[in-house]
Amino acid sequence: MRHPNLPTLLAATLLVALAACSKPDAPGPAQPAPGTTAPDASPPPAPSETPAPGDALPPPESTPASPAQPAPNAPPPTDLAPNPKPTAANEPDVKSMRVAIPSAKMGVAAELRYQFDTEPLANQAVTLHLAAVGRVPGQKLAMTIKQADGISTAPGAMSVQKAGENTVYRQLFSLTRSADGPRSVRVAVTMDSPAGSAFGFFTVPLEPAAVVARDSAK
Repeated sequence: MRHPNLPTLLAATLLVALAACSKPDAPGPAQPAPGTTAPDASPPPAPSETPAPGDALPPPESTPASPAQPAPNAPPPTDLAPNPKPTAANEPDVKSMRVAIPSAKMGVAAELRYQFDTEPLANQAVTLHLAAVGRVPGQKLAMTIKQADGISTAPGAMSVQKAGENTVYRQLFSLTRSADGPRSVRVAVTMDSPAGSAFGFFTVPLEPAAVVARDSAK
């Protein structure tokens, strides 16, 4: 017996077959042209961390230089003062010291003696020892050097000592004389006593006594 919808069923089947034939194929991998080699599709190798021989290495980071440190036990700065204060030294015996020349008018009853530690040469600091000996008990003496061009001084320590019946006042001075400076210095001795104050001047030669006496006689 013939199926009444057979023509319709055949038409539908034919349409399905035509649709399947007309569907495009999925694209496959590209094929190389004839006579060529297909490229390698594998991923490139990772770069090596070890440089190849001959490759230049980057210079190491430079370390900043540390600041210069002072040398251990560095000496103290030099004192540039022309006449540093003289330090205490062994005082010479009063009897061995020279007698300074008193001025014509004396207002103090005292004697002044002096001594240099070395010969007083030009432009060289020397230590001048002074000793004022009072002739009247109960008096207090002090000594100062009168300032003059070509002479620079710096006072040092002063001390008082008993020498027999007399009191001796001692003082040190650092003294420098220039080449064209005077050949003597004047020392003022001041006396304080219950009766009042007085002073007098003494001359201390900076050259041998024979030279000073010869020049004074001219």
